[in-house]
Amino acid sequence: MKEDNAKFRTFDFFSFLWKYRRPILIVTIVGIVASVVVSLLITPRFAAEVILYPSASSSVSKTLISTQWVGNKDILSFGDEEETERLLQILQSDRIRKKLVHTFNLFEHYDIKPTEKYKYTKLQNKLKKNISFRKTEYMAVRIRVLDTDPVLAADMANTLATLLDSTITVLQKEKAQKAFALVREEYFKLQQEVNVLQDSLVYLSNLGVYDVSSQSRGLNEAFAEAVRNNDQNTLNNIQHKLQILSKYGGSSLTLRDKITYSIEQLSNLRIKYSEARVDAEQDLPHIYIVKKAEIPDKKATPKRSLIVMATTLSVFLFAVILLLIMEAIRSRTE
Repeated sequence: MKEDNAKFRTFDFFSFLWKYRRPILIVTIVGIVASVVVSLLITPRFAAEVILYPSASSSVSKTLISTQWVGNKDILSFGDEEETERLLQILQSDRIRKKLVHTFNLFEHYDIKPTEKYKYTKLQNKLKKNISFRKTEYMAVRIRVLDTDPVLAADMANTLATLLDSTITVLQKEKAQKAFALVREEYFKLQQEVNVLQDSLVYLSNLGVYDVSSQSRGLNEAFAEAVRNNDQNTLNNIQHKLQILSKYGGSSLTLRDKITYSIEQLSNLRIKYSEARVDAEQDLPHIYIVKKAEIPDKKATPKRSLIVMATTLSVFLFAVILLLIMEAIRSRTE
């Protein structure tokens, strides 16, 4: 019984469509013509894409110079998901956006007048509409630029990749140069202290204090020999040397201990100094571009066939629903 009702309703619906075929057909044709006209009026836009990977964010100095680093990142390896997310954040930074706007004079390109009240909001909306960044399924970053000028679209996409790399370089160099300045200051300060200690040790050596232990033993033996020989001149000379050794011997030992410790510290600091200088001066790329943007020869939008199909279907359904409502109202009034 239910199947019969369903068949009957289907038959009624097709009967309804046949009854009103003329107005439905007219409205649908009008919709097709209108959608074609509208799609032709829409300015086509071209898409240019750059695909890139982040490089592993390991320290150049620790990877290439240090013998004590236990990290497992190779400087030539690709970055992981976290580094890909970091690239996406940097791409959306004000630093890159402002440089892109200045480089391509986007206010003029997007026809935004300098005197407009909400010019920055309009510009931001244009950028969101025409430029997109996303992570691919293979953990790469895709930069996609839409523009009415295919050459400009490719230039902007490639420039964004260049700005991304240079921005990371600037950010890392700012930090590395500050670290290098601190290490350099400490290194030369400690080196100066070592020089002062060594000068003091040289001064004591000129006074005759250079090896307290061996000198003390040798002078005592010489003193005993002079006593046995009743050599007064030698005794006086040895007593003078022993007085100097007694007065400055402790200072000499202290100086030697300080110099030994300071030289060891200076050696460790020299390694850090070399590493910090490499990090401050390095200029290696931070991204791997696997697909450079080329000038597109085919428009990306609008998809005229989709516009016509979607509009035609919408107009057809609208006409059918409107006629159904009119039919229902007329049936109730009769």
